Amino acid sequence: MSELIFDDDGITLRAAADGILTLRLNRGQNVVNPALVTSLSAALDKVDQVDHPKSLVITAEGKFFSNGLDLEFMTSNAIGTPIMIESFWKILARILVMDCRTVAAINGHGFGAGLFVALACDFRVMRTSRGYLCWPELNLGMQLAKGFSELSKAKASQATLREGVLTGKRYNSSEAFKAGLVDVECPIENLIEEAEKMAVAGLPENLELANFDPEALKLIKVELYTDAYRALTLGTVATHAHSRL
Repeated sequence: MSELIFDDDGITLRAAADGILTLRLNRGQNVVNPALVTSLSAALDKVDQVDHPKSLVITAEGKFFSNGLDLEFMTSNAIGTPIMIESFWKILARILVMDCRTVAAINGHGFGAGLFVALACDFRVMRTSRGYLCWPELNLGMQLAKGFSELSKAKASQATLREGVLTGKRYNSSEAFKAGLVDVECPIENLIEEAEKMAVAGLPENLELANFDPEALKLIKVELYTDAYRALTLGTVATHAHSRL
């Protein structure tokens, strides 16, 4: 059994006795807009408050893990869009270097920002039979902004980036597994079980660690993903690609 410890605007967080936290999005297509960013940030605050040992599973309800950025919001809020995206980058940065294991349980489509949430996690489990992962920027005529590009480079191989970013390919679960975008694929009825197994395996006692220090784990992740972490925490949407030459 688990206890509901956070519930706000379609985002819940449950805590189980074994230390597994489950953050669940249930906002339809789970598009990224200011409301989702605000609720996600509050949920991560709650995750941070939970004592160790712990691991975090991030999943969603329905057809979508996340259908990416809220294009309707963006087309009517030119001034607010960069603020929203950079706030979302801060969310990704927090997940990327979280001081416990993080597992994405991908229940459906993960387009754009949805893929980036999954990539920010340490491990990824994807359902079979339904759902795709993709970088949609080429199809939408959008720039792959600094924070998103650096996160992609930190977590995907050069071959996968060439194929996924430069062709806009949609990866089903078997293709995502072969490309290294996910670690496990399984039927939807086993998705949470498989994700929880991976989360439990990351608890310090199951890793047989002599002296686990959460802060050390966080700093290890910062060192592993320095460019992505820097871009997500310090980058701006307005930064032009040529400025990095």
